[in-house]
Amino acid sequence: MQDEFPGNQHSSGPVRAYSYVRMSTRKQLRGDSLRRQLERSKAFADEHSLLLDDSLQDLGVSAWRGRNFKTGALGKFLAMVDSGEIPKGSYLLIESLDRLSREAVPDALTLFMAIINAGIVIATLGEDRQIYSRDRLNGDWTKLIIGLAVMSRGHEESQTKSERIKAVAKRKREQAREGKGHITSITPAWIDATRTGSNSYAFTLNQHAETVKAIYEMAARGLGATAIARKLNADGIPAFKSKDGWYQSIIKALLSRPDVIGTFQPHRMQDGKRVPDGDPIADYFPAAIDKDLFLRVQAMRNNPGRPGRKGDMFANLFTGLCHCAHCGGSMTMKLSRVKGNENGRYLVCANYVRGHRCTDGNRHFRYEPLEAAILDHVKELNLADALQTARIDHAISDINETIAGLTIRLEELRRKEQRLALAVEDDSQPLETILDLLRSRQAERQAVEAELRHHQNKRQRLSGRHNDPELTGDRIKALQTAWGAAEDDATRYALRSEAHAAIRELISAISFDSGTYSAVIVVENGVSAYMVQDGRISGLFRAFAA
Repeated sequence: MQDEFPGNQHSSGPVRAYSYVRMSTRKQLRGDSLRRQLERSKAFADEHSLLLDDSLQDLGVSAWRGRNFKTGALGKFLAMVDSGEIPKGSYLLIESLDRLSREAVPDALTLFMAIINAGIVIATLGEDRQIYSRDRLNGDWTKLIIGLAVMSRGHEESQTKSERIKAVAKRKREQAREGKGHITSITPAWIDATRTGSNSYAFTLNQHAETVKAIYEMAARGLGATAIARKLNADGIPAFKSKDGWYQSIIKALLSRPDVIGTFQPHRMQDGKRVPDGDPIADYFPAAIDKDLFLRVQAMRNNPGRPGRKGDMFANLFTGLCHCAHCGGSMTMKLSRVKGNENGRYLVCANYVRGHRCTDGNRHFRYEPLEAAILDHVKELNLADALQTARIDHAISDINETIAGLTIRLEELRRKEQRLALAVEDDSQPLETILDLLRSRQAERQAVEAELRHHQNKRQRLSGRHNDPELTGDRIKALQTAWGAAEDDATRYALRSEAHAAIRELISAISFDSGTYSAVIVVENGVSAYMVQDGRISGLFRAFAA
């Protein structure tokens, strides 16, 4: 049969045949497919005196969306053909055309013809045993009909399989939303999964849950991702997966993950990309932290003036608050280079330093006197307990209104459930319809009950915080004393970071005027203001008098 094939000698030596093996999943490696495809390629090459290259393999790569051509070994093969590394007249050996592509026929045919037009001979080694080349198709184009039939069959099989998998995945997501099952056993690092049924798992918190809680509590006290990572590494707390300890990027990612409060976001594949499918499912996992702590941390992280790591001791307690009165730009801290005052710190307009947009903000403001004046004389910092109490009272009032609304809603749902339960005995409506409505109402009631419990717990926590000494104005003074006595930079940084977070709740902005060499501290969005000059409080006035 050798004379039936295109010439098997090149001027430079024997013709090379490239065996292309593709399998969609790694599971197929455990079967006979790989051995069978390679043996057929070897037999064909031996029969026709071809030099076999069996390195062309796409294992675990699907041809359904053309991945093997776009990112796999087949794409590299074609690139080598285009560059001339693989000469024209070489063979591409495949078990069947559906190993080449399982895309829709027009796309599969385009790929097929691109290979043929590049001068490559395609030989299929399966049941059909066809040889495709440009010369052969020019002489007998009916062979192309066989190829089109194989392409169509491969695409239809993959299409059917894809639709079946999508339907199963969709049903799993629906059941998960109804509380009847779970989507996957894959869980966050702080949760273990134990299979309890064909489509259900028991989720339990493991030892990492305490680490998650500690990370969020540090973030709520004002520590940034770098400081938290350093603290965990210093304490020898093992990371979830990394053997190299904690990194800033890990902490940042964790601080934005809703699954720490048990929320799970289902996903689906769309155009080869993983995209969210519907709304998140609340209470899918056990919560590692309470929702109130999570929301507090999100509010702090979404603050546009939130600082990052500020040296070894959090040098500027007022980071994110300081602005130039002349250009509105932020103030930056500079260290003194004057002999005898090497540790002196100054605030100056960042735009002036850069020589951009500001020529008037040229004065350097001593930082230490400013910090002392504000901590010692801004009365609102010592009245924070009263302000905090007012905030808590307002929050409790809002929660009471929410609880009242949810209680009314819950009673309505219970009455509807009772009516549906009575309707089961009535033959006027199909039983399945009534049961579906009943299940829907029960799921809705359970969701309202869960939300009601959350708000009741939140009210209880807020009520207990009226007398919490951690929330009084003495907190900042206590922190000031503690960081003065701290023996290491890490402790001092954590304490000053916590003070910074508390100060930001009260002070809205600090404006620096180089013309008068003064700074104005705006408190509570303009309820009152202070003027600091020469390190002393020189005036107090109502910023927005009635």
